[in-house]
Amino acid sequence: MTHVSECPIRKPSVVPYVASWSGELAGFEDELVVQLGKDGPRLGYRNEISEDRTGRGDVLWGRIDDAPGTGRPQFDCLHPGRQYIAMYSMKCQVCGGPASKNKDGWLFLDWRKPHDPPTWPERSLTGMPPLCEAHVRLSMEECPHLRATEVVVLRVRTPRLWGVSGTPYTLTADGWRTHEHDVLLPFGDPDLGKVLASRLYRELRNVTVVSGGGAG
Repeated sequence: MTHVSECPIRKPSVVPYVASWSGELAGFEDELVVQLGKDGPRLGYRNEISEDRTGRGDVLWGRIDDAPGTGRPQFDCLHPGRQYIAMYSMKCQVCGGPASKNKDGWLFLDWRKPHDPPTWPERSLTGMPPLCEAHVRLSMEECPHLRATEVVVLRVRTPRLWGVSGTPYTLTADGWRTHEHDVLLPFGDPDLGKVLASRLYRELRNVTVVSGGGAG
């Protein structure tokens, strides 16, 4: 398991599509139960519906209200549901519209993270969805994290769905017990059934670094 922490801070001139709001409340932990699946016990909800599980591996996703505009924007945290939609459907993380794609691939921003391979940015993992051309420039201008980090603008031909990050749970005699740190797990990992997912990840393959900090 790899511990992860990736939630860039943004200034509030534009509220990104993937940002959470203070009025969007998460589900209660006492809703979690033990389910007996074909591969043994797994994490589940007491009143589970089909929308609670997503993607490869039938991963359980963290419940949270979908009510953008309710309360205050929380620029330092992503909304699990909208992050999933943007990453899975390749939508711009800022406006929610189609992300930019040209002959060199999809438009991403990336920076070095502890779990990145030596080949970075090739084969790096990211939980930050792609962007459209207008909002990649806005993000680089306004986000304090990006201004203080070695950021690259990328075109990615093969942004492969890789896995998820989320809260890991351990099954005890008294039920599920959570851990303090999130973990990052690939699809197919046997521990996915014990994770309450909050972010979808892609592996960036066939990467072209765009020079000059523009969208290209």
